[in-house]
Amino acid sequence: MKKNNIAIVIPTLQGNGAERVVLTLAEGFIQQGYTVNIVLTLKKSIELKSSRQLKIHYFKKYYRWIPKIIRGIFLAPILDKFIVNRCDNPNFVLSNLLPSDRMLCYSKLNTYLIIHNMISKQNNNFAEMRSIYTKKPVICVSQGVKTDFDRFFNSRFPSYYIYNPIDVDFVNQESIEFKPKYHDYLVHVGKFKKQKRHDILIKAYHQSGIENPLILIGKGHLKEKYKKLVNNLNLNEKVIFAGFQPNPYPFIKYARLMVLSSDFEGFGMVITEALALKTPVISTDCPSGPSEILPRDNLVPINDIEKLAQLMQQANNNPLIFSHPLNEKFYLNFTTKKYIDIING
Repeated sequence: MKKNNIAIVIPTLQGNGAERVVLTLAEGFIQQGYTVNIVLTLKKSIELKSSRQLKIHYFKKYYRWIPKIIRGIFLAPILDKFIVNRCDNPNFVLSNLLPSDRMLCYSKLNTYLIIHNMISKQNNNFAEMRSIYTKKPVICVSQGVKTDFDRFFNSRFPSYYIYNPIDVDFVNQESIEFKPKYHDYLVHVGKFKKQKRHDILIKAYHQSGIENPLILIGKGHLKEKYKKLVNNLNLNEKVIFAGFQPNPYPFIKYARLMVLSSDFEGFGMVITEALALKTPVISTDCPSGPSEILPRDNLVPINDIEKLAQLMQQANNNPLIFSHPLNEKFYLNFTTKKYIDIING
């Protein structure tokens, strides 16, 4: 009998982007009869809930002292041995995010690197990216990410795209855990980093004149900068910084509208999560992600405060017009089977 055993590797489970994808994928593979082990390579930190108890292992080797240029090739055989021993010699490995990819691109195991964002837009060493992501087959989280990868890298290994999965049942179950104290609000969920362009969102919200509050969920190094912007625009009573939420789904479910303002995305999973909860979403038409999920009427050009403000007004006045069903191609069962088809192909 063929062994169906998978290891999913990621630096930490601290966050709600790629980390949520990993937990959702783990659930999908288990539903398909796979044994799943998760390996953390950076921090033994778990902030997120999952739908079941998972096998999680921590690769404890302290490697920050090793220069990045040789870190991967030095640690890859050690990590391989750890995975084989702790995860019962899995028949394939999925690596997520740069700290793990640096090592597993040199792995001797049957490894795929998952690319969660547009490499050309990242502030990383491009030569290093080329070196890492042309050593293994890659699975991109959207068609836009794959197009970006293929444009900038000439890899001898295949590249694929599979949309980030959403566990609709889990999201809906988590969304009724509590009811937020805020009412009739707009919401944005995402880290406070340059890519998400909270400055555009806050200025557009100010220009729109909308009276409904704007709830910002997340953490990040630019948070204090945006707090100052809110203060300068006299929006302290209307814009609420709600912090990181391990369970953001009630905030999404009870929102009047979700707004995204990013310059670029890998996929934009919060959009599919909102659609699963029947919350209308509008977004900037940034490279990769939103245009693969939402209709044209729900999108505006990036870096255009005036048009975003206008769309926010329209959507806030008539949210149902901007409601959009979640396509089944984003469902967990569908995307997991695509992974299995690629790996078994």
